[in-house]
Amino acid sequence: MRMTPRNIHGTVVYQTEDEDKRLTVIETTAMSVFFVGLGLSLVYLRKWGIAHAINAEAEEDEYERESP
Repeated sequence: MRMTPRNIHGTVVYQTEDEDKRLTVIETTAMSVFFVGLGLSLVYLRKWGIAHAINAEAEEDEYERESP
């Protein structure tokens, strides 16, 4: 009784309504996890970039003090 069609990369697969619901939930969850990870990585990279810039500025100031 597989009546629900799903197009997967150009191939039509027929599945039950339960299988369709399960795959839809898995797809939605996977996309959500991906976007949360992307957002967290952008926050991390921004903080790391700011810390790196502050460290570079401190090293530059130290180099200028040591120069005669």
